[in-house]
Amino acid sequence: MQFNMNLPGLEEVKITKTEEMNGSFYLYIEIPRKKHKCPACGERTNKVHDYRTQKVKHLKVFERTSYLFYRKRRYVCSCGKRFLEKNSVVERYQRHSIEWNQALVLRVIKGKNFKDTAVQFRTSQTTAIRRFDQISAGTLKEVNELPSVIAIDEYKGDTNEGKYQVIIADGNTGKPLDILPNRSVETVKNYLREKSSKVKIVVMDMSHSFKSAVRKALSSPIIVADRFHFCRYIYWALDRVRRRVQGELHPYDRKK
Repeated sequence: MQFNMNLPGLEEVKITKTEEMNGSFYLYIEIPRKKHKCPACGERTNKVHDYRTQKVKHLKVFERTSYLFYRKRRYVCSCGKRFLEKNSVVERYQRHSIEWNQALVLRVIKGKNFKDTAVQFRTSQTTAIRRFDQISAGTLKEVNELPSVIAIDEYKGDTNEGKYQVIIADGNTGKPLDILPNRSVETVKNYLREKSSKVKIVVMDMSHSFKSAVRKALSSPIIVADRFHFCRYIYWALDRVRRRVQGELHPYDRKK
């Protein structure tokens, strides 16, 4: 089948054949032959040593999982060096196309969760997590010392140490600083003792365990209850009064 449509990410390749099989879309591609610079001696050559076909998973085409059968060539130089041609389709030692990896990276950042993203790309959850770790590694910085105002809160995650973790944030900017693997008093206390020499104010919920850990770790901190939890306690108290008063009313008056 002759294929003359340009697909995003495949502009530089020649699609020699396409076929649909078992619900998947197969594209057979190759790169036009041209001179390459030898990585050993620097001489340019277009002498082909051999061809190899590599199966590469690509993005969906017409809502079908697509695979590229890339017929890649190895060149040979007069110095005896054999090397693969340069391509914009797949990186070395990879089984997924460059376009596929780029799309997955965007989705793991903006998607709901790793599991949902993995299902969309028909890959494993481990692969999605690994891609996220690769792009986030450069932005993570170890916190050596906490600022004067910090905020502490727990959230439901999933680690080997428990379902709940603790996030430490800058109390002025709201920027996340660090995440603790669990919410135990010992974990919070030891962390604060190590990195909180400048901390004067701690904003947190009204948890007794957090309050105990902060007081044990810091000398005389100012503890501030955050607005959300403070207002929630007021709402709960008001709701209890409402239920008690309604319970004392006659059914007719209560409905009215």
